[in-house]
Amino acid sequence: MLRKSGRRKGSNVFIAIRDLAYAKGRFALMGLVVALVAYLMTFLSGLSGGLISNNVSGLIAAPANHFAFQYDDRPTFRSSLVDRAMWEGWQGRPGVRHAEPLGHTTFNGRNQRDEPLEFVLWGIRPGSFMDVPVASGAVVGSTENGVVISSLLADRGVKIGDTITLDRVLTELKVVGITGDERNYEHAPIVFATLPKWQEATYGPPGGAPPGEKLPDVVFDFASAVALDLDPAMTPAQIAAADEELGTTTLDKQASFQTSPAYQVEVFTVAAIQAFLVVTSAVLLGAFFLIWTIQRTAEIGLVKAMGASNGYLLRDSLGQALVLLLGGLAVGVGLALISGVAFKATAEAGTPFQFEPMTVVVSALLLLAAGLVGGAVSIRRITAIEPLIALGRDR
Repeated sequence: MLRKSGRRKGSNVFIAIRDLAYAKGRFALMGLVVALVAYLMTFLSGLSGGLISNNVSGLIAAPANHFAFQYDDRPTFRSSLVDRAMWEGWQGRPGVRHAEPLGHTTFNGRNQRDEPLEFVLWGIRPGSFMDVPVASGAVVGSTENGVVISSLLADRGVKIGDTITLDRVLTELKVVGITGDERNYEHAPIVFATLPKWQEATYGPPGGAPPGEKLPDVVFDFASAVALDLDPAMTPAQIAAADEELGTTTLDKQASFQTSPAYQVEVFTVAAIQAFLVVTSAVLLGAFFLIWTIQRTAEIGLVKAMGASNGYLLRDSLGQALVLLLGGLAVGVGLALISGVAFKATAEAGTPFQFEPMTVVVSALLLLAAGLVGGAVSIRRITAIEPLIALGRDR
């Protein structure tokens, strides 16, 4: 009995291998479909990671772990306005390691070559924990109107020594430094200025104060948000109590990404496309194995008549599906990684593309699981095949 069982098992393994070799054209075509789906899924994961990085890289790189906004159910940097009492109120609370005012305004401007620019102007206090490091040039505050630009703006042709003139307000900014990485918000590069210069450009009259005069002190009492470095031990209840007392709404760094409307739309769109590809993979593989099982009905009936169990046949067929999936995934993911790196290297500066290893692995595992589920559902037809009926179908 043991020898017979071993022969049956060897025969069935031989059948599974023979199927792959005999119908190599069909399996190769289905493997190509799996590879294309895996390619799209992986490439989209790189696009998704790049969009997130390009959209909110300024927030990601910021040393703050929370941001306090003017009280609002859905706060944004654009609409928020905090006053001196708010950021000074945060500075004196237990558990607050740092609290600094942060200015945020989107501007259009022109460089000295009259080329149009669009960027986000951030106002920070030099020497504070929100100060930005530079890869070349001087730091923020080295001169009264000196600014540090994101490397993305430098890639677009702006150089140290250039003068940027803000549209409408006519404030002139002198580029003195460049960051070592891309720091953007809503896909626009960030330009870092001193907080007073930001306040002057945002709240002051066009061109600044008249000659011989100074802007009123009230202009320098406002910012867009409070950048916070909170002790991890500070509880949500303590943060909520501070918000209620000071009239603010505080978000952690991850939640602050939602202040960018484009971030929410992009992440949802890419996630929806990825979900569609997972479902498509399951349906296509399920349909393929359903048709393949129907075509092999007589063969399966013969093997069952020889004593093969339903369980073994199911494992045997799922083994075929697993080989097909692994082969397709290896080809698709590999090509996507190669083409993604080449695309990033040859695309223009600021192109949003970035692979996250964990995202690539999760995407591949989702496709593998979806394919196995789709194949398993269709292959269950094997259990309903009766040997005598299957063998007598053609008679």
